[in-house]
Amino acid sequence: MEVDEKMPANLPPTYYKLKHEHEAAKTDEERLRLLEEMLRIVPKHKGSEKVVSDIRRRIAAHKRAPAEKGKGSGKRSYSEHIPRQGAGQIVLFGPPNGGKSQILAKFTNANAEVSATPYTTTTPMVGMLRYENIQFQLIDTPSIMPDYVLPTVMTLIRNADLVLPVISLASDNLLDDLDTVMQLLNEVDDDVSEDGYLIVANQLDAVGADERLEILKEFYGETLQIYPISTETEDGKEDLLQGLYKALEILRVYPKAPGKAIERDDPIVLPIGSTVLDAAVGLHKDFEEFKFARIWGPQWHDGQSVSRNDVVYDGDVVEFHL
Repeated sequence: MEVDEKMPANLPPTYYKLKHEHEAAKTDEERLRLLEEMLRIVPKHKGSEKVVSDIRRRIAAHKRAPAEKGKGSGKRSYSEHIPRQGAGQIVLFGPPNGGKSQILAKFTNANAEVSATPYTTTTPMVGMLRYENIQFQLIDTPSIMPDYVLPTVMTLIRNADLVLPVISLASDNLLDDLDTVMQLLNEVDDDVSEDGYLIVANQLDAVGADERLEILKEFYGETLQIYPISTETEDGKEDLLQGLYKALEILRVYPKAPGKAIERDDPIVLPIGSTVLDAAVGLHKDFEEFKFARIWGPQWHDGQSVSRNDVVYDGDVVEFHL
């Protein structure tokens, strides 16, 4: 769903406190309790539709998640081992030999095992994918089996900010592979829609890849966003990163200290539709009671005063006065 950037989310400061507690929670029970409290306090209006929808999806995922194996044995689900980090949690998903592990190994700092042998990845692997001055958390998952997804992978998919199907342009079965992927995603989440989905078509450097890419576009080009890449040459990587940033529906705001020069090294990452107050709380909880703020950006007169409920835009610089 595309959120109107002019419509403020107006999330209360308590929401961000609960959000931080949720990210640090150690058990699924605690996460569920915090999500339900977040849903209770979020104002319900058009500007907060994406936030509300995301929270409800996460609550449903917790309630639908299969019971942990070995109840009482101290075993935990994979999701408990992968706390969310960075500007968004992205899960790689797809058939064997699609190149998921290649992407993780070449594009992140992870020491992923890459092999031509199917099903080499047996547990989720995590790496941080840099985009300009922020990072996304990228999770490689065990490959899907015919008509089956591991329950632990299903949990990761339900909880992720974005699921990124990966198929291979080296395979003559790529249409069948993609069809299987989309069917399984629909089984995992009834709300999944093919329309606008991001698909990574990996191994663009393979023999015959251009012809297979044209076939893929012919069948799916109007309903799916296809990103052809090569992990060997890194062709298409930048376009993919920009696509991920847009799909996460986030923006970056830069805090500026009074009397100091503007720096763009350490942004505050917020959902599209966030306000000046959201940016203040995202910087530090003590900034909630700021006296006034000034802002710089294409939508503003440089240094103009703004109210707490004014919507911020990607790239804005905000100066808070306490």
